[in-house]
Amino acid sequence: MWQVFWVFAVLLVLIFTGLPVYLSLLLTSVLFMVGMDLPLNLVVIKMFGGVNSFSLMAIPFFIIAGNIMAKADITDKIIDLSDSLVGQFKGGLGHVNILASMFFGGIQGSGIADASAIGGMLIPAMEKQGYDKDYAVAVTAGSSMLSPIIPPSIAMILYSYYTEIPVSRLFLGGVLPGVLIALLQMGVNRYVYAKRKYNIPTKSFSLKKLIHSLYGSIGALLMPIIIIVGIVTGIVTATEAGVIAIAYGLLYGFVISKKLKIKDMPEILISSGHTTAIVMITIAAAAALSNVLVRMRFQNEVLNFVVNTIGSPISGTLFLMVVIFVLGMFLDPTVLIAMLAPTVLAIGNAFGFDAIHYGVVMVILMQVGAITPPVGSFLFVACGVANLPIDKAVKPLIPFIATVLIVVLLSFFIPPIVTLLPKLIV
Repeated sequence: MWQVFWVFAVLLVLIFTGLPVYLSLLLTSVLFMVGMDLPLNLVVIKMFGGVNSFSLMAIPFFIIAGNIMAKADITDKIIDLSDSLVGQFKGGLGHVNILASMFFGGIQGSGIADASAIGGMLIPAMEKQGYDKDYAVAVTAGSSMLSPIIPPSIAMILYSYYTEIPVSRLFLGGVLPGVLIALLQMGVNRYVYAKRKYNIPTKSFSLKKLIHSLYGSIGALLMPIIIIVGIVTGIVTATEAGVIAIAYGLLYGFVISKKLKIKDMPEILISSGHTTAIVMITIAAAAALSNVLVRMRFQNEVLNFVVNTIGSPISGTLFLMVVIFVLGMFLDPTVLIAMLAPTVLAIGNAFGFDAIHYGVVMVILMQVGAITPPVGSFLFVACGVANLPIDKAVKPLIPFIATVLIVVLLSFFIPPIVTLLPKLIV
């Protein structure tokens, strides 16, 4: 196990020197492969093998579809609808931020895109209304957690790829936990609104405005419905659904909203290619490091310790949760899924848990690292949008992190929160 300790120690040192995560993963892999006297061409083989999958093609397709919809002014429509639904309550724009993130997750599936798109519009708007900048960033970063949980989720696609669990069931398993997180975060928002003694005027509820905003956004909201129904019914795979999402996005942008122009397409494709490259090179590099860890028997050691040494399904799972939470503070959720998904599945099976239940709970927990310092990617994006130092956003973000952890524990101890919808699939 000391070898594994040094692997993570070297990896963290490289990350803290400012190197990109994928490069830190690659350098760590190369260093320990040399130390283990393994051929370096194994790095290339494992990298290509890590991304050589039809299933993973769903990721760039959903990224392109999300960028198309964003360019077609989908963000405006979602915020208008959210404002019509919850804007009249105390803490209105905070509620709107959270609800908009939930809707946005049903279209994009990326927390970074959520923090950038929603944060870019609502952080300045919240400041203008009188909210403190640190709190506006905390709401944005915290609610961006909803995008990787609400289907179609890129995180669930990755977990499905590594474990061969049907992605349709994982998608449905994330729905109720995602809704619960949103409700708890709205509760936090209302409490903080009162505690900070904000007194921001709210608009009265207007049924006419709600109907108008619902009518204006129905075309956008149809997209996740088409995707989920297609996947759940087995008509299309997740990858094929990504292609349909692109086709629908083009139809929506060019015909329905008429906001999308031919001249926008190069920018959309370049931006999507950049995002896809980051995700894929991280997955590829994680595959190389995972091979090193496999040769060190890291996954087997974790499985043996949790199942045989701890023994108790409850205690063993709670220990695994602590390990994932701590690792998540330093490693990107994509890396965690790549390294730990098969181990999580094996531990869940050994303890007799439902694979969907156990997998969804752990995937949600793995995403928490994206909003925790020191390397939380969603937090970095939200702070970047607001031009706020990360340390200023940490304290107001803690209650939002707590909401996710509470839902993780509730989902673990009350399995129907996760399994109710997946069991509806015959």
